[in-house]
Amino acid sequence: MLIRKKILLRILTQQKKYDHSQAEVQPCIICLNFYYEREYFMNEFEKLIEAAESICILGHTNPDGDCLGSTLGTKLYIQERYPDKKVNVYLQNANEKFRFMPGFNDIIHVPSDRKYQLCIICDCNGYDRVGDFKILAEHAENLYVVDHHIPGNQKFEKCTIIPEASSTCEVVYDLMDDSYVNKDAASCLYLGIVHDTGVFKYNCTSRHTMEIAGRLMSKGIDFGSIIDDTYYTKTYAQQQVLGRVLTESLMIMDKRCIAGWLTCKDMRFYNVTSKDIDGIVSTMRETRGVDCAIFIYEMTNQNYKVSLRSNNNMLDVAKVASHFGGGGHKMAAGCTLQGSHFDVINNVTKELAKQLDAPEFVSNSAQ
Repeated sequence: MLIRKKILLRILTQQKKYDHSQAEVQPCIICLNFYYEREYFMNEFEKLIEAAESICILGHTNPDGDCLGSTLGTKLYIQERYPDKKVNVYLQNANEKFRFMPGFNDIIHVPSDRKYQLCIICDCNGYDRVGDFKILAEHAENLYVVDHHIPGNQKFEKCTIIPEASSTCEVVYDLMDDSYVNKDAASCLYLGIVHDTGVFKYNCTSRHTMEIAGRLMSKGIDFGSIIDDTYYTKTYAQQQVLGRVLTESLMIMDKRCIAGWLTCKDMRFYNVTSKDIDGIVSTMRETRGVDCAIFIYEMTNQNYKVSLRSNNNMLDVAKVASHFGGGGHKMAAGCTLQGSHFDVINNVTKELAKQLDAPEFVSNSAQ
């Protein structure tokens, strides 16, 4: 059994180990010593599945590779292990670039008032992020959350959250019995790991991440196509709009940050939607010498989605995003803000400056 070096089990408001015998239902646990208690969490996960005849699986709106991979991977695993279970995946605005992934055509896009015995939420730390399918989570007899994002104000009674995991797909895999992870499920889980690690480049990638990827590859998946077709391949319109953002971008804060934006007018001109601009901020982050990339796009009139990426371990963009009601990870986070694109960027940079202008950051950068 693999054991991570960092040993910490933390319950949201208590800095002590939770005694599982003290309650029939565990509280929301952020678990970093997962491998000491992996068998317990696996058993809890399996018990919930075994007890439910009907299961729905949800993720956040505009699902990225990790969200889509973890939801579909979970469904395919359950169907392999428990063929008689009725399992449905509900996702809002799933990107067509994932259409060749196993199970994609079975995704339900239309809201339902059906009552399920178990609802599993993947890669999502709040009801509000599941969009039109919130009612399914609220009406389900049992709810289980699997994620690698630290939850905000909303607390869940049953969940497994591992912030140090590279992706929700990594967490999901560790809850599964590998002998029931078939080729289709492995393809979906590999997709999520690839996307949330930037094809194994981001610092969230660990030895354990690579070991899981290796096990998934051993199932016979077409890993090359998964990477090329969903991560690197772009349409002509996507390349055009990327060029527009980079051409109009600004180097700000003494060239420590690069900022780019798209308005509704821009998106109409290039005939693109939010599904087509995934990855722009990651390309911006590759600019030599910058500590941070800021990319914003207008969803509705003066209502902007903000994506932040850090290149410096000392710069925690999740703190910036959480200040505005958003969240994410230390190196990748997001939020929504109102105003003109210059107002939004100005407000974000004011928060960034609290870290970038701090004496310890300046002295470290000068070394």
